[in-house]
Amino acid sequence: MNNHPQYQPQYQPQKSANEYFDSSQMHNTGAECQNLYVNENYTPSHMHNNNAQSPVKQSQEGQTQSSDFNPDYAPGGRYYSIKVHASKAAVEFKADITSKGVITIRIEAASGANKSYDWKNKISIQLTQLGLIEFLCAFLFIKENIELKHYGAKNDKSLKVQYQEGKLFVQVSQKGKKLCGVPTPINEAVRIGQFALDSYLKNFDNISAEFAVQNFNRAASLGL
Repeated sequence: MNNHPQYQPQYQPQKSANEYFDSSQMHNTGAECQNLYVNENYTPSHMHNNNAQSPVKQSQEGQTQSSDFNPDYAPGGRYYSIKVHASKAAVEFKADITSKGVITIRIEAASGANKSYDWKNKISIQLTQLGLIEFLCAFLFIKENIELKHYGAKNDKSLKVQYQEGKLFVQVSQKGKKLCGVPTPINEAVRIGQFALDSYLKNFDNISAEFAVQNFNRAASLGL
């Protein structure tokens, strides 16, 4: 285990740590949980009387103009995610919530060719609370390598993240499916790490990003 201090930026959560998911909107099926990242400023489309299909904005002249902007898909929105594409596979990182109410990250990967991916047969891994900490240690550049095993109802899913010069190589696998390997550039890895840290902090009321990262670094130095 080696640290990479040259790649440790200052992490700040996208929102304060005491903002939580609306648990009343959770639709858990046991094995899978719906992505439930809630934006407090989101206004449901049915509340727009004049245009139920898209939000509206006011121009400087006071005229109403249509807009393609949807806060659900913006950072902090309930459907916001980060995707990384490679020639033979793609991986997507989403905010999620477990059946026990733990705010976490879901990782979905699909194999493909020529930038066309088979998302119908994707591999989906919802990280446990401890798995999220390991994930953060990789994407905050605290650990060079992590491996998470025995995920899924059949314990047949796994995730590996390995530091390689200029990138993190992400491997998502499931028995009976093609392994998905995606090289993730450092700048994208930084975004993913911040996104995951923001989700992690929403489980705690009074923990700052700086304090959490210090704890991760200390634990890693002790070999945990």
